[in-house]
Order: sequence, then C-alpha cells, then structure tokens
Amino acid sequence: MLARLSNWNLALKCPWGHFQVRPLQGDFMRTQGTVRFALLALIVCVYHVFAIGQEFTEPPLTIEQLQVQLNEQAAQIKDLHRRLEESDGPFGLQPESLGSGCTPGMVDRVPLAADVPSEAECDTSEDAGKVKTLNFYADYDRGFVIRPFDAKKHPFELKVKGWIQFRHHGFARNADSWTDNSGVRRPIRNRNAFDIERARMTFSGHAIDPRLTYFLQLDGDTDDGHVVDFFDYWWAWQFTDAFQIQFGKRKVPAGRQWLLGARRTRLVDRPLAVDFFRPDRTVGIFGVGKFAQHGHYEVMIGNGYRTANLPNSETDNNFTYAATSYIDPAGAFGGQLVDFNQTPTSLWRLGHSFSFSPQRSTQNGSSLEEADFVRLSDGTRLTQPGALQAGVTVSEFDLWLYGIDVSWKRQGWSLTSEVFLRWLDNIEGNGPIANDNLFQNGFYVEGGKFLVKKMLDFNVRYSFVSGDYGKSNEYAAGFNYYPLAKPQLKLSFDVTQLDGSPNQNRASDILVGDTGTLFRTQVQAEF
Repeated sequence: MLARLSNWNLALKCPWGHFQVRPLQGDFMRTQGTVRFALLALIVCVYHVFAIGQEFTEPPLTIEQLQVQLNEQAAQIKDLHRRLEESDGPFGLQPESLGSGCTPGMVDRVPLAADVPSEAECDTSEDAGKVKTLNFYADYDRGFVIRPFDAKKHPFELKVKGWIQFRHHGFARNADSWTDNSGVRRPIRNRNAFDIERARMTFSGHAIDPRLTYFLQLDGDTDDGHVVDFFDYWWAWQFTDAFQIQFGKRKVPAGRQWLLGARRTRLVDRPLAVDFFRPDRTVGIFGVGKFAQHGHYEVMIGNGYRTANLPNSETDNNFTYAATSYIDPAGAFGGQLVDFNQTPTSLWRLGHSFSFSPQRSTQNGSSLEEADFVRLSDGTRLTQPGALQAGVTVSEFDLWLYGIDVSWKRQGWSLTSEVFLRWLDNIEGNGPIANDNLFQNGFYVEGGKFLVKKMLDFNVRYSFVSGDYGKSNEYAAGFNYYPLAKPQLKLSFDVTQLDGSPNQNRASDILVGDTGTLFRTQVQAEF
C-alpha cells in the first residue's frame, strides 16, 4: 500500500488498483474533503489486505468491528512483550557455562511457570533475583515416575506402580470330607465370599549410581488379615548389559508360570500343578542375565525353598540352589501368555528350571516350620506324624525339582504347557520308614483364543498331579474381558472342577481335599 500527498493531490495504491484525489475548490473544503476521502480509502484498502484470498459467507465487517479487532491484537502483542521481558534469556538449546560450542555440553532451556511459597517479605529475600533450576520432574510412564533432567548429575529415579484384584469365589462340594494318608479325616466346606486377593504396590528405580538399582513390593490381602507384607525387596548391581546380581528377598527361580506373576495368568489364578510343585520366596543372592539374542537365565543361592516370611529361628542351616532359563527362538515372546497383541507370526518360548533343597524339619530337638510345605500327592503333609509310617514323623529329606516348559502364540491363539518332576530322597524320621524315596510328577496344558481382538478371550485348562499316594485332576474354562482394550483393566470369570486337591493355597481359593466345583469372578486393575 502506498500513499502520497503532494500539493493537495492524494494517490492511494492498493493490491487491486489505486485511487487518486484531485484538489477541491476552496481551502477549507479542499483540505477537509481530501482528508476525509483519504481516510475512507485507507480504511477500505486495509480491509482488503486482510480479506484478500478468503471466501466470505458473511457481510464485510464495519469500521467499529475492525477497531475492536485492532484493539484485541494490540492487547495480545502487549502480553507477548510482557512475557518476553520476564524471561532471563532465550529458550531452546544453549551451551553450558563451561562449554564454548554447540557440542558437547548442551542444555535445553524450557519455560516454566510456578508459584514458589516464601515467608520472606517483598524484596528482602536473599534469593530474590536468583535463577532457580529444576532438577527433577514427575511424569507417567507405565507407572508414576520421578526422574532427573540430568541423570549424570542427579543419579536417582523412582517408579511407583500398583494393582489390585477384587474377587468373588464360591465352592460347591461333592463330598463332605476326605481322609489323609495318616488316617485323619478332615471336613470339606462349601464356601462363598468376596475377597481382596492381591493389593500390591511396587517401588523401583536406581540411586547413587545408575547401575545400583532397587525394587520393593508391598502386598496386602484378605487372607492375611489385611496386614501389609514386604513381599520382595532387593538391591542390585548391573555389572554389564547382560548380567546383574541381586541381594535380598524375591522368588526362588523355579517354574515358568510361577515366575511370570499372578497378573498375567490365563484364567483367574495359576494351575493346580503349579501351586503344588512351585517354591516360594527366600532371602539370598540372585544372578540375572541374558544370552544369545532372546535368552534369559537366573541362578540363586538362598535360605530355603519356601521361607518367605520365616525368621532364621524357623529355618535350618542348609542353603537352597535354583536355576532357570528360557529362549525365544522366533523373537521376543513378551510378558503375556495370551496373544493380546495379535502376533502376525508364531512366537515361541522354550525353557526349563532346576532346584535342589535339603530340608530338616527338626534341629537340636526343635521343630522347624521350613519343611512343613511339602505334601504327598493326596494332600497329606509330609512332616505330619504317621504320614509315611504309623508312629513315625519325617525329620529330614532332600528335594529335587526339574521342570520343562513351552509357550506359543499367533494371531490371537496361544498355548502354554509345563511338566514337573519332583524327587524326595534320603527321607529320615524318628523311626524306620519303608518308603524313603518318593517320586511325584504333574503337568498342565492350557490354551485360548481372542474372540474379539484385544477385548475378549476364551481359555481352557487341564492340570494333573500324581505320586505314590494318589492323583488328582483339574478341569477349568473361563474368559477375560478387557473393557478398555488394554491389559491394565481386566474382568475374568472361570469354572474349575476338582476331584481331590492335594494342594493348600488360599491365594487360588483351592484348599486341600477339595472335591467339587469352584466358581471365580475377578476384577483386576493396575497402573
């Protein structure tokens, strides 16, 4: 736009053309008319500059409306100037004070608005005018996290996660009682109850050095009287990318689905055979590492096979040794047994586990609780008086466990199976025992298919436990519904038929001797 005023001749040039105003008669009329016309032409020209190239469906703005827009734009420009004046410098990548170039030593300066409370009076604070830096930030990354902006300068990180299982279970018995191998008759009860099975929170991260990591898991449930339990807690040192050593309390590494965790079970809880043969937690030293491209292994030396919350006064002086490994030959299998992500090609996981645990149920004439977990295949506790021989109580034995497992999934289908072999050798007691070596075995096979992608899957299971004193079967079927199409929220229902459980496990709502039908409904949520 160009305006020229010379000798009372006015020319206006706009994008679509130009105007020219010639002198008017009379000084006053000439001056007033020319100026008025010039102002009107100028306004029309400005309006055209803003409107050109746009398609209007409404009538042109009036002069008053244009003035309102100009005032609003002026206010916005004034606010932007104020914000720029409040900043101490430019935002974006800046060299550190010791750096002289773009690399190395760069920091990314970002704007931050925050109200910091202070008890100091106006202009009297010692920190007035000083630049404050923010060292940590909070965010969500599959859990609530606190992380440093500069990990080298502030080597600390914390991640908090949690999950809860709310469950209803009902058991309808088919028999009134069962008799164990020592001749004791025990009742079988009908059950119907709501239960908070697992309410857990985990804290993990690193401190002091990125290689020094930590993990803490708290657990509370209805079965344990709503008392919070320190389930797992350990420190670890990352020697290399492929090997880490851990010191503390965690799961004995034996059994694939036992190590997988209760959040990722195919049905509401683990198979009967897993709960019968699996170990528990213990305090010890654990080595965790990787091999090949998708191989994983764990080794352990710890206090016992099942010494989760036992004080040293209730454990013997023998260590337990365990190891497990698996490999994913077709690519990373992931942490889900079901094929939630609809894997386009087949994925496999092949693994095995081993454990050796010498057990002493008495020491210096005192009874120890550590060995009380082992049961015969009919459910009789091994250390119960008369379990193997009338009038004889078992005091010592060696436990050997070997397991082999395989998992597969593809396009919504999935299959998992595990075989357990357990030997109880060198059995001794306070009298002669005719059968001083026992062999027990069991397995499970389970599979499923997503009927609706990432929302509904159906699963079936068969589990079997056998030994010298009996055998039992488990048949189960159920479904999982993911209302948000995410694994973090899951509704599960299953039906299980039992013909004499050898296992006592309140977490799975299956008690020793159970013969009948078990119904379970569960809502699980996690963050």
